[in-house]
Amino acid sequence: MPELLQIPELRRLATRGGAALMNGRSDAQDEIRGLVEGAPDRAGVEIANVRRVDGLAVVLGKIASIDRNPTLLMVVATSPSAASAGGDELGTVIAAWGDPSELLAAEGPPRALTTDSTRRPGVIADVDPAATVAEWLGLPYDAGAPMERTGEPAPLDLYERYLQQRRLAVPVAAGAWGLMLLFGLAGFLALAFRERVSPGTLAVAGALAGSLPWLALGLLLVGHLPSLTVATVVPFLMVTMIAGVAFDRWVEARRGIFVALTARGGVILGVLAIEAALGWPAAVTPLAGGGQLDGGRFFGMPNVEIGIVLGSAMFAAHRLRVGTGVLLLIACAVVTGSPWTGSNFGAAITLFAAAGMWLAIRRRRPWWMIVLVTGAITAIGTAAVALMHRYLTDRPTHVTAFLEETHGIVGAIERQLERLGVGLDLITDNPLALVPVVGTLVLLVVVLRPPAAIAQSFEGHDAWRDAVLVILLGSIVAYLSEDTGAAAIGFAFGFALSGLIDVSLDSARRMIAR
Repeated sequence: MPELLQIPELRRLATRGGAALMNGRSDAQDEIRGLVEGAPDRAGVEIANVRRVDGLAVVLGKIASIDRNPTLLMVVATSPSAASAGGDELGTVIAAWGDPSELLAAEGPPRALTTDSTRRPGVIADVDPAATVAEWLGLPYDAGAPMERTGEPAPLDLYERYLQQRRLAVPVAAGAWGLMLLFGLAGFLALAFRERVSPGTLAVAGALAGSLPWLALGLLLVGHLPSLTVATVVPFLMVTMIAGVAFDRWVEARRGIFVALTARGGVILGVLAIEAALGWPAAVTPLAGGGQLDGGRFFGMPNVEIGIVLGSAMFAAHRLRVGTGVLLLIACAVVTGSPWTGSNFGAAITLFAAAGMWLAIRRRRPWWMIVLVTGAITAIGTAAVALMHRYLTDRPTHVTAFLEETHGIVGAIERQLERLGVGLDLITDNPLALVPVVGTLVLLVVVLRPPAAIAQSFEGHDAWRDAVLVILLGSIVAYLSEDTGAAAIGFAFGFALSGLIDVSLDSARRMIAR
């Protein structure tokens, strides 16, 4: 984009209309070409392929001679292979419409385009250019939304942030998972040798495990930093983790470990509620994965945050009355699933299921009743969310697209199998994604058949055991509900691991103190 906007004609075009970023790996140009070639009337429609930037001058020189008014002029640039290899996989669209004699005559700063597909100034989906052409020619279109002008500046700063994010995403993700495994291993070793180590060592191991939920939150909130560099990201994550652990220990010293867990969950839920109210601005360029510029989800809550919501909600719910905890989980499901605050259908399914499991498990119902209650609450809740998307908003969402593309029960099953296939492909491409999947199953066995050190922490604290169990069972629901299942359960695994170790080490310290 910076190179294109240095061309005077394109800069003036972006001033008259606007510019936007999109997924540069797409076939947007082929879609436009196929749309135009299939049009019944191609009069006045021209498509020109230009391999090099300097070749645009010849094409743009013809604009002034066009006698059709109004005219739509659109330049679609995909990401060049060399740039893609360097991490730049964004394409650029510059477009304006109106009197052809004025399209390249505007003065001033370039502006941003947007669409209902993304709801982000300066960002469009790869299907939106074709939808814009179809709308202009009066042709039908099945995907995307027409582009619109905004008063916002062209997304040059966002482009730079995207490049910074791409450079840091892999090393930061590897480091975060490394810390999770390292802190988890340290915690289990401390538990295994709890009778041979000092209470101080157990406290340090517990603090390390307790920092993992704050790390997960920090990986989202880095999206608010003015720049994403090692010098800004690493200190921010360290401060977030240290401040979070300090808060936990301050509450624990006064009210105990279980109240501290509830406070931790409440604070994190509060931060996520603010993000939801603001439209998830940090999710544009986070380092937790699932950045909106990757092209999968342009607005609403990313799949990777499902685990944070589930984990923090259960941390908070386990100290509340059962009915209050169920209402908290239902509220989280509505917020994450509604078209205005989350638009994440898989998250809604997961949290409604968690509400049903929490109600039935805490009431000590038999397994078949747990299944029935969970299924009923999930079905009613997700139906309500689907109706919100269908009838209470005119803007397209991820859920409306899913509902429109799914026909009948057989179609729903086929679509779900396709989504599970996508998740398996992602694991094949990135074997590290197996860590939370396998880890969740291992922790499920640990909770159901706990070793002595963990069983001791469950004694007299059935609500805590049930909360961890619901986190793990909810993670399985999340995996089955999302096409990026491993990402959806990653942080839930981290919350369950953190809570198990932290509480077990606290229990061990109290036993030593006796």
